[in-house]
Amino acid sequence: MCRLLGAIFVRTGSVENHLLNSECSLFAQAFKGRQSDGWGIGFYPGGSIPIVFKSDKPVYEDREEFEKAAKAARGRIIIAHVRKASNPRGLVREMLISLENSQPFNHSKYVLAHNGTINIPDEVSRRLGPYASLIKGRNDSEVYFYLLLSLIEKEGDVITAFRKVEQTLMKIFSEEKVSRFEAPFTSLNTIFSDGSRLYAFTRYLYNPGPSMCYRDTPVYEMRFKIDKDHIIVASEKTERGDWSPLKNNNLLVCWVEGGELRYNVLDFNV
Repeated sequence: MCRLLGAIFVRTGSVENHLLNSECSLFAQAFKGRQSDGWGIGFYPGGSIPIVFKSDKPVYEDREEFEKAAKAARGRIIIAHVRKASNPRGLVREMLISLENSQPFNHSKYVLAHNGTINIPDEVSRRLGPYASLIKGRNDSEVYFYLLLSLIEKEGDVITAFRKVEQTLMKIFSEEKVSRFEAPFTSLNTIFSDGSRLYAFTRYLYNPGPSMCYRDTPVYEMRFKIDKDHIIVASEKTERGDWSPLKNNNLLVCWVEGGELRYNVLDFNV
């Protein structure tokens, strides 16, 4: 199970504290949950083209490099990820761990971090058309990334793409007559950006237990915190305080308009 964190600032900011120093920082979550299969930080320092730092090492054995990346990652939008590899294909571990398989993934102006398993990566890949050739690794989350980008291109809208991604996976699952899994995915929990807006999507099919640090929320239910000049969203709260739940099948959309933060929570259940 991976852990995610994203932030959007009115201007330029840093999430160093949430990544490293807070009581339940992303580093602390990785240490506690043994997220040992790589890490990454993507950020937009200016404009819509991101910079992404990645490692295939366990973050708690790579603290010096993670700290350097956390300090360097300053921008209007930041997305970070610590990885615990999923393996729906049943591959040997050596095939799962590499820079190409570490998250977040990026292409053009887009950055995505995902927590969950896409159980049918090969079946989905066959439906991606030209996007299939962009896949570099063997991470099922990368397949999800390009599925989402293909839907954005098709629908012309990020929100509509998020609305349709589960339906698309279910359709492929049914048409391919997959019998080795009960569903095409476990969770679609996502933090995503197009360089202009920050999106966070909570979607899971079952709840495997409480959050790792404070154990007071469902482990798959993300949380977000609104401050005067920024919004933080994470797999779970990184510190005590006033965090709002991002409920199952809800999409958080954040942007800056007129020098002020704006956000909306869309409920896909209605």
